[in-house]
Amino acid sequence: MRVQPPIVHMPFRFAVEDIDIDLDTGSLRIAKGDVLLASLAAVGRDPRIHHDPDRFDPRRRVKDHLAFGHGAHFCLGAPLARLEATIALPALFTRFRDMQLTTGAGQLKRLPSIVVNGHQELPVSLGLPPRTFADARQPGHHAPGDRRGE
Repeated sequence: MRVQPPIVHMPFRFAVEDIDIDLDTGSLRIAKGDVLLASLAAVGRDPRIHHDPDRFDPRRRVKDHLAFGHGAHFCLGAPLARLEATIALPALFTRFRDMQLTTGAGQLKRLPSIVVNGHQELPVSLGLPPRTFADARQPGHHAPGDRRGE
């Protein structure tokens, strides 16, 4: 049986003109025609900006990013993605308040990619069964999303 290697998408670009960059350590010239690799795995990992750049922290003070692109290349789906995150994530965490990882964070399998950060899977236990509308008919129980008595 032949094992299929993972698909890796490489966001290569080519410089269309000479680019001069001033760095703290000197200057760098990227010549017209040079191959550029945009490493999305480096996003948010500048130690000059973030105290602990390798730790995921959604409460970071600095939240500037280019996750949805910029200018003519701005993602058309960005408003939908933000809406989904605004609605779906709070609903998930409200409904499954006891959700937690079923393995240690150090045991998560990373995606085989030099381009993006992520994990192959995120095994979680949802905790207690979610409340249902049938439960709402029972004394002392409330319908999902109903926070009375909490």
